Amino acid sequence: MAVVSWYTAETRPREGDPEGLTKLYVNESIGAKKLWIHLSVLGPRRKPHEAHRHDEEEVFFILEGEARFMGEDKELRAGPMTAVYIPPGKLHGLENVGDKPLKYLVIIAK
Repeated sequence: MAVVSWYTAETRPREGDPEGLTKLYVNESIGAKKLWIHLSVLGPRRKPHEAHRHDEEEVFFILEGEARFMGEDKELRAGPMTAVYIPPGKLHGLENVGDKPLKYLVIIAK
């Protein structure tokens, strides 16, 4: 069992985004073998990285702000208290389309 708080979670700044950061809550560092959860903050009109794909299932849970998700064949928007599911192997990316920071959880099942 482990407890990780805002103050104890490993923090990674986002290069080129003064408001951006990632807080790693659940990963190998606390013994998790098949689950990864982090909280990300993106500044207005920013992307965390280019669209990509991976073998794991992924869920984005928007806490604050407005996000645009881009995929191979679809584009959608998501606001607060909304979950977006990304199946394994699907191309996906996101962007903060608002004027305020975008805060969201990322949950990856490994």
